[in-house]
Amino acid sequence: MPNNNFKSDESFLEKLAVGAAGVNATMDSLVKLGYLPIELERGSSGYKIWKRIKIKRVRVPDILCLRSGVRFESRGKTKLEISMSHSLKDPNRAWDAGLRSDDLVSFVLFEKADNTPVNWVVASPVHFIRVEDMREAFSKELIQISKPKGVEEGSEIRVIWPCTVANEDSIVTEINEKNIKLTYANKPGHQRCILTRKKFSLVPQCKTGQHIKKNQIIASTVPVLFEPICKKEVKEDFFRERLTSVSLSERYASAKALRFRGYKDSFNTLYDRMVDPEEDIYVQLEAAAALAAQNDKTGWDFLTNSLNSPYLTVQLETVIVLSEISDVKSESLLIQVLTDSNRESEIRAGAAWGLGNFKSQEAAKSLINTFNLANNEIKIEAARALLKIAPPLVHFLEDSLKKTNVENRDGIAWTLARLEGLDLLKLLEGNPDHNLRIWTSYIAGYGKDHFTEEQISKLCENDPEVYFAASVLWQVLSSWIYELGEY
Repeated sequence: MPNNNFKSDESFLEKLAVGAAGVNATMDSLVKLGYLPIELERGSSGYKIWKRIKIKRVRVPDILCLRSGVRFESRGKTKLEISMSHSLKDPNRAWDAGLRSDDLVSFVLFEKADNTPVNWVVASPVHFIRVEDMREAFSKELIQISKPKGVEEGSEIRVIWPCTVANEDSIVTEINEKNIKLTYANKPGHQRCILTRKKFSLVPQCKTGQHIKKNQIIASTVPVLFEPICKKEVKEDFFRERLTSVSLSERYASAKALRFRGYKDSFNTLYDRMVDPEEDIYVQLEAAAALAAQNDKTGWDFLTNSLNSPYLTVQLETVIVLSEISDVKSESLLIQVLTDSNRESEIRAGAAWGLGNFKSQEAAKSLINTFNLANNEIKIEAARALLKIAPPLVHFLEDSLKKTNVENRDGIAWTLARLEGLDLLKLLEGNPDHNLRIWTSYIAGYGKDHFTEEQISKLCENDPEVYFAASVLWQVLSSWIYELGEY
């Protein structure tokens, strides 16, 4: 019998996408506040799912500020509440596992942008809460415990720090011991928020006369910050000293920080972490990446050797690390992996995904050359990666569509149909073959919104048959039956 305890693929993807949106919104907010954030937990700002090769991550917060050393855990929500998943039995899955008291947790609400599971828009301010304050409220039992409602939600419980949220953009007109009164700013009406609960009372997180945004937390059992001040800048030794910490998460975070901010005096410590056979492989890879980022040969050699590890998880993690190093050597190694037919297909697909960070013709050529492979997993990742790097390569892709093998055109056409700045008539110059005209019809049909009326008119004049084929696709895509299911 199937195991119904697992979330459906779409539900899981949706949760990943909301989480990634939360990380990105938090990072955007931190930049405005003077922080210098990087993604600390690899993959937290995206929603890529590795299906067969399962990587066990180091438990660290999502974000690290390179300037201050402050760490942030992010929580994107579809219902705004201050809550964290928790285990009553496993301390490694407790709500605050891996968090320091001086870490902060961000909470932000999202609403769907469309019918897909991956597009979300920010619907609230970004709320920051200190882990120290959450622990204090937890110890005083100023919380609620929520158990899962069904198998679709998995088996986790949630700790909730109760709060009240504004329904609309408002002005705070009254605060007393029992409630808060808000007057709507843009329409008639008001909202009265009750502060008293059975076991405790909420504490106002606003002041009389203050302007409040829709979905802003106005009262809670923990202090809520909207503009946490970036601490005084830390020096290189702050991270170098933590490279020898007994904490795996501290060593991992410090190696990654030194990669992104650079170093002057940390070579020996990084090298020792990289070559220590007792060190965790993820710390070794981060140390190697920090060295390679400064063009150190030993770092590049370690990463190259890791690509040939007998363990697929190490190979895939190395591919992901290489994708983060903006260097022609990284690009070359990823291309080698992608074109190696003896490698596991998900490793090759990972290399294709990684090349989506390199906006070069060499990367584009390598991705295009996968479109005639039998393996769909590799082709799909290659097409998505090509779309990421395509905007500055439009003219190169136009030429590639015309000159490449017929078997490789579908992935290029899929990409071009989603780009702006394309010259449709250029694709039909000379004496285009029948297959090229078919794919030009697809590009014109699917990408109609990217073309001007003048371009469409000229297409009709120059090649009525291509125009007619495109118009059929326009009709299908605009009809209500296009996405109609049978269930």
